[in-house]
Amino acid sequence: MGLNDTVKMHLAFWLPIREEFHSRVYILDMYNPEIYPYDYSARRFIDQKVEVMSGTSTDEYLRKLDKALEVAFRNFQPEMVVYNAGTDILDGDPLGLLKASYTLQISPDGITSRDEKVFRVAREREVPVVMLTSGGYMKSNARVIADSIENLSRQGLIKTQLDSAST
Repeated sequence: MGLNDTVKMHLAFWLPIREEFHSRVYILDMYNPEIYPYDYSARRFIDQKVEVMSGTSTDEYLRKLDKALEVAFRNFQPEMVVYNAGTDILDGDPLGLLKASYTLQISPDGITSRDEKVFRVAREREVPVVMLTSGGYMKSNARVIADSIENLSRQGLIKTQLDSAST
């Protein structure tokens, strides 16, 4: 069974579930259309597509995020946010050995700001967030993720075990 067979099999299970619950799920996807998603049938399930081209600056990316979050929360009132916090958007990340010309140019501080924005907008609406890390193909990504989580804790947007131990 090749990769395409695996993808089709997964989609066969995923699509009926998505169809059944489509009114209960809202997908906001910020992605580089030059590399993702090539699965065009999956694109039809994205409620809000935000295309972010190669070479996008941190400031431009964060402006697009602000607008996208505003639209998403105006159009949908979630009970929970499942946040796929990829770091393959970092400046210099090779995106799994794809051409470097396809990379975005988001700074480590931009990742921290992005994560804080997502958590803050959810917190303002009293919506819990499940953060999933993904993407990111450089050793330095781990430090960026750790710094972002530390920032979320300092901002009072999450509690860590260390926070619990000190209270």
